[in-house]
Amino acid sequence: MKFNRRWLGALPAVVALAVALAASSTSGAAPKSGAAASAASGSIEVWVDAPREPVTDAYIKSHPNVKVKKVIYDGDGNGATDLQTKIQLWNRTGSGWPDVVFSEQANDPVWMGQAPFDFAADLNKVFPKDLIKGWPAPSLAQCTVAGHLVCLQDNLAQEVLYYNKKLMDRFGYKVPKTWQQWAAIGKKVAKQHPGYIIGTVGDSYGHWLYLWANKCPIEQVVGPKTVKIAPDDVHCTQMAKLLDPLLKNGSLEKGTVFAPGFAKKYGGADDKILMMPGPTWYAAGGKTSFLASLGIPAGEITDALPLRWNRDPLTTGQVGGGPWIISKHTKNMDAAVDFVKWATTTNEGRNAAQNYPAYKPAANFQLYKMDHDKWFAAPPAPAQKAAANLIWKGWSMVTYPDQPSWSNEVVANLAKGKSLLSLLPGLGKSLSNNAKAAGYKVVTK
Repeated sequence: MKFNRRWLGALPAVVALAVALAASSTSGAAPKSGAAASAASGSIEVWVDAPREPVTDAYIKSHPNVKVKKVIYDGDGNGATDLQTKIQLWNRTGSGWPDVVFSEQANDPVWMGQAPFDFAADLNKVFPKDLIKGWPAPSLAQCTVAGHLVCLQDNLAQEVLYYNKKLMDRFGYKVPKTWQQWAAIGKKVAKQHPGYIIGTVGDSYGHWLYLWANKCPIEQVVGPKTVKIAPDDVHCTQMAKLLDPLLKNGSLEKGTVFAPGFAKKYGGADDKILMMPGPTWYAAGGKTSFLASLGIPAGEITDALPLRWNRDPLTTGQVGGGPWIISKHTKNMDAAVDFVKWATTTNEGRNAAQNYPAYKPAANFQLYKMDHDKWFAAPPAPAQKAAANLIWKGWSMVTYPDQPSWSNEVVANLAKGKSLLSLLPGLGKSLSNNAKAAGYKVVTK
């Protein structure tokens, strides 16, 4: 299943920018860019997905001394393995490697940094250490393979709860804090306001929104090349049991938010999206965001903290967090590093990105813009900023794709009327097959 991914920055000057932005408040004056003119020159080849094209174009325009060959590809979206095939070919021929690659898959650097691919450069050796400190520790951990920093995340994609304030007020519902409260509203909605929805599960990343958020261990690396895949764990089954009645009564949509008819059915002036667990990039850009593209009028949507399971500590999932990788084969490391710096840390680069920056000082700038965007019903930044530190670390980065398993084993069968609970074993089997094919030992306990 393919989804529309249109919505899925001289050292002293950059360090000064980091310090200035870090001190900024999202509610005070707008953080200002302190980016100095780049001294980079020469030629580089950069591979990006479509959403990163505006960032690349902006870099090209502002850096006339760097000749950039831009290649647009699918970004390994939805668990594709195109890059593996291409890198194997380049390794065999001894040429063809691009200098910089962006991937939509947060787990791609795990295999890029290891044999037999051996593609990713160790960024600890080429990036200023003071700059690297601007990324959150969990983000750096995801990009660290065998002690080497093989990528830097472009953005974070933490999950929050979007809700329509106008509709919630009209119907008399309080914004839920727990999954149980959310589900209870879903049952009321089905009876009192049929046709309205509180979320979707039909996207290729549905398991990241729901199973990850409840600490379901179906992608948990527990040892060297050992992964725990336990779909019968209580953290998996209790979420399935919570969702199944909502799928049955129609308050939880079985299809994808990117289906051609979704906006017509649920969006527009008479929008029927009451709530929706989703990633931060759903709302990035405000009036130009994915949510706005559904036709939802200004002044209705905002977000709240992710939902927690009863009184358990609050954790959430993430949908994306794409990394930038620099090739160890590059002949122009200075320009490659300059490009990734600019794209990830400068206000100019982030302006073109429209997502939640992984680089913390740049995130302050983005959050300030969102809190002052009148498209939102209330400032969305506090929940997004808090959620950035709540992503459950038990869902690990692995070398094999998991999205096709969710789409083929779960989404396709939910459409046939089967329950999510009954589909968990098949999901586990598919994931186990993928893991074993990638050389992992699979454990269930």
